[in-house]
Amino acid sequence: LAAAGTDRLHALVAKYAGRGDLAPAATLDELGLSSIERVELMVALEDAFQTRIDEGAFAGARTVSDLRTLVDHGSTAAATPAEPVDFPAWNRRWPARAIRRISLPTWILPLGRAFAWMQVDGREHLEAIDAPVVFAANHQSHMDLPMILAALPSRLRYRVAPAMAKEFFKAHFFPEQHGNRAWLTNSLNYYLAALFFNAFPLPQREAGARQTLRYIGEVLEDGFSVLIFPEGRRSDTGQIDRFRPGIGMIASRLSVPVVPVRVEGLDKVLHHTWRMARPGRIRIAFGAPLKLVGDDYEGLAQEVERAVRGL
Repeated sequence: LAAAGTDRLHALVAKYAGRGDLAPAATLDELGLSSIERVELMVALEDAFQTRIDEGAFAGARTVSDLRTLVDHGSTAAATPAEPVDFPAWNRRWPARAIRRISLPTWILPLGRAFAWMQVDGREHLEAIDAPVVFAANHQSHMDLPMILAALPSRLRYRVAPAMAKEFFKAHFFPEQHGNRAWLTNSLNYYLAALFFNAFPLPQREAGARQTLRYIGEVLEDGFSVLIFPEGRRSDTGQIDRFRPGIGMIASRLSVPVVPVRVEGLDKVLHHTWRMARPGRIRIAFGAPLKLVGDDYEGLAQEVERAVRGL
C-alpha cells in the first residue's frame, strides 16, 4: 500500500510538472511550478490522499520526498503559516481608475503605438462580452500588456487587471534582502504598474496560492477581467511555449470564460533583453471565448494553447 501511495504521488507530481523523469530527491524548484500550479497540485494531493496539507508547510517543501512526508502526516499545529501576499485593492478604486482613464489614451498607449504599428484581428469575438473574462495571451515583451490594452475596445480596456510576476519585484516585497536604492526603485516600479495598468502580483515560488486564487475571484466579482500569460515567462524566440495548467484551473474553478489572445511581432519591437524599443509591425488577434469545464487542467490548458496558436 505504501508503494502504491508513493507511485500515486509520483504520478500526480509528474502530471503537474509536465515530465515523467522524477527522482525522489528532485527539487520542486527544478520542476518550475507556478503559484497556481502549486495550489492545483496541493489540492490534488489532498483529494487523492484524503488529507489536509498546510499551505505554509507545502511552500516549504523542497523535494518530492518532502511532499511524501506532508501527505503522510497531514497538517500539524507546528506547520509554518502561509506568508500573506500584499494584493492591491486601492488600484480598483475610483481615483486610480480616473488616472488610468486619463493616462492610457493620452500618453501611454500613443507611446506604444508610435513603436508598435498594430494590426488587430478578431475584435468581432469581443462584441458579445458583457461580463468579466480571463484573457490568456502568449508572452513576448514588456510591451505585450499596453498593446493588448490598445487593441481592446474602450469598454473593455479600462476594466482589465493584468497579472505580473511577484518575483519581478523582489526588492519591494523583501526589502531586507536588498539595498535602499534597489528597494526604492523596485517599489516605484511596482506602484506605477499597479496604478497605471491595474496590475497585481502573482507569486510563483512561495506560499499564498490559495489567496491568489481567491483574489482573482474577487477581481472578477468587482467587474474586472483578468489578463494572464500562461507560459509564465517571455519568449526568447517569439515562439509559443507550453501553457501551464494554471489557466485551466482558474477558468474551471471560477467558471469564467477564457478569451485566447495571440501576440506576434513584439519580440522584434522590444525584446526582453533590449533596453530600447525599435519600430516595427505587430499583430494582436482575439479568439472566440472558451468555456472550460472539468478537472483535467493540463488538458484545458492545452485547449487554450491550441486556440492561441490557431489565431
